[in-house]
Amino acid sequence: MGKYPNNINLYKIAFTQRSDLVYNKNKKTRTNERLEYLGDAVVGSIVAEYLFNQFPGKQEGFLTKMRAKIVSRKSLNFLSQQSGLMKLMTQHQSRNKQAKGAAGNIFEAIHGAMLIDFGYETTKKIFIKQFLKFVDINKLIEEEVDYKSKILEWGQKNKSKLIFECYEESTVPCSNRFRAILFDGETILGEGYGASKKEAEQAASKQVMYSGKIDIKIMMN
Repeated sequence: MGKYPNNINLYKIAFTQRSDLVYNKNKKTRTNERLEYLGDAVVGSIVAEYLFNQFPGKQEGFLTKMRAKIVSRKSLNFLSQQSGLMKLMTQHQSRNKQAKGAAGNIFEAIHGAMLIDFGYETTKKIFIKQFLKFVDINKLIEEEVDYKSKILEWGQKNKSKLIFECYEESTVPCSNRFRAILFDGETILGEGYGASKKEAEQAASKQVMYSGKIDIKIMMN
């Protein structure tokens, strides 16, 4: 993290899950649940502030969706892996086989420990410098765009007869792939592929929107 802990015991607790409970002279070992609670709040706050400052023109709905994506368990697990935290968690596998699956919980607990150890501003700097750099904000924004809906909306405004035709193709043994073709009447505007009909139609819509064949803004509110 680039900063040596003041209180190393906080971080030991951050790595201790309920499944690690041991008893010594009737005294229960502390787990990371309280730190996880605190870390969940601080990570959410840091991300909310970061997005608020980075996107001054975006509305509450956009900011809420982006924050939810960044602080999701899937995202926190990814950040743990990319930053090297997963390696530290793996070292606990011998006594806690659930460590890898609970990476997101430990990630939050560590930030709860940092909040107590260093304060909010330092924790924020560490999170943004060491972890947020692995988040592709532009990719997350693109994932939020419903290309098919925007295409259909454009078609209604321009009185176009937009039709999707989907075909199931077997490109790999035991694996189905769908191909979607977008027509304007009898004219093919574009096509796309996906693991499902929905994904293929989204891909076809995206391809048409970026092709320049139609005049439509690719923006998310």
